[in-house]
Amino acid sequence: MKNVKTKLYVFICLVSFSACSTKKNVTNAYLKNGGNQYVTELNASNYSSVKDKYIIGYYAQELGVKERDLNNVLLFRFIDEWIGVPYRIGGNTKSGIDCSGFTNLLYKNVYHIVIPRTTGEIYKELDVKPYTSLKEGDVVFMNYDGKKNSHVGVYLKNGRFVHASTSKGVMISDFNQVWYQKAYSTGGEVK
Repeated sequence: MKNVKTKLYVFICLVSFSACSTKKNVTNAYLKNGGNQYVTELNASNYSSVKDKYIIGYYAQELGVKERDLNNVLLFRFIDEWIGVPYRIGGNTKSGIDCSGFTNLLYKNVYHIVIPRTTGEIYKELDVKPYTSLKEGDVVFMNYDGKKNSHVGVYLKNGRFVHASTSKGVMISDFNQVWYQKAYSTGGEVK
């Protein structure tokens, strides 16, 4: 992540210096959503900052998708803030967090939805759907150590999901890897 921060710093410096001599033409505007929202060149993108643009670019690469396929800047901002936080059973802070705590905080901060705190309670609230129908934001469950639905994460795109791993902390993993294919149990929307 240090490499990402260094690249971001260089990028921001370049943009800052070049922005001094450029003007943004705000006259190029149009009405959107039947005339309810006025869109200009300044707010036409989904990014509120250069950092957001960089975050989306970084995670598009990580997920193997195009930037335009990632519309939820809040989700990837949240993930970026938590990536690398160590695993701690029962934890709910950046000094350590467990899988259900991470999923709970992600839902609260990104989707403004309060979900149960434990994996078992989240599972009880699940509207199950086939793996091929999973969408960004759906919860996914895995079986660990012979225990059914004992681990939870949040599906992103292209077979990738974010979770708090017991060995590496908060990370993005890939269901295309054999180990996760075997561990996958079920997924779907929280009711």
